[in-house]
Amino acid sequence: MKKLFLILVPIFFAGIVLCIPFLVKVQIDCRSQYTVCPQPILDILTSFNGKKLAVAKKGIAKNLKSNYMVSDYSLQFKFPNRLHVEILTKKAIAAVRNSRTKEMVLVNSQGDVVSKAGETALPVVTTNELLPLVGQKVGETDLFAVNLAKGIFQMYQIRDSFIEEESLVVELPGQIRVLFPLAGDSQVLLGSLRLIYSKIQEDGNLAGYTQIDLRFANPILK
Repeated sequence: MKKLFLILVPIFFAGIVLCIPFLVKVQIDCRSQYTVCPQPILDILTSFNGKKLAVAKKGIAKNLKSNYMVSDYSLQFKFPNRLHVEILTKKAIAAVRNSRTKEMVLVNSQGDVVSKAGETALPVVTTNELLPLVGQKVGETDLFAVNLAKGIFQMYQIRDSFIEEESLVVELPGQIRVLFPLAGDSQVLLGSLRLIYSKIQEDGNLAGYTQIDLRFANPILK
């Protein structure tokens, strides 16, 4: 009898574990790398509150896999009825703003438009082109400009730049206007700017220049 009991107890608990996904109705908790999950994702997840665990996990996985804001996620069930969702959101590095409409979208390093924005503390690239929708990608030239804007902000804390006549234009302290091409090696361009700008500052000739043109193989100072 004791042997039978020892055999049946594990089977009983194993049966309970196997049945949990089809019996337990869950409540969803969500966390991201920024602690709070973005509201659009919360709206999706809360629609699975009160669903059976198996249904909730399948539905949430399907939605998060195709969500433009999510780069990775994990699901973990916590007894008795909590389903914890951990997400890694795509991080915006800069914004692109339309000069006419003043609309602005946030863009990550791969060029994905992750959200719209009314204002931002990120560097901003202003363009005359129509902005892509959330979930779409910016064009190659805009993406190149965005990555340049990020580097400029990191070096000089200059937030604003604009695209003009196939160039990215930035105004540095000392009324130095910098012209970047919209293709090439962004790190080489940023390195060249750092060297040239530091040199003219060290030489005390900052007032003698008004422009650094990096669009050519040999930078031009004016």
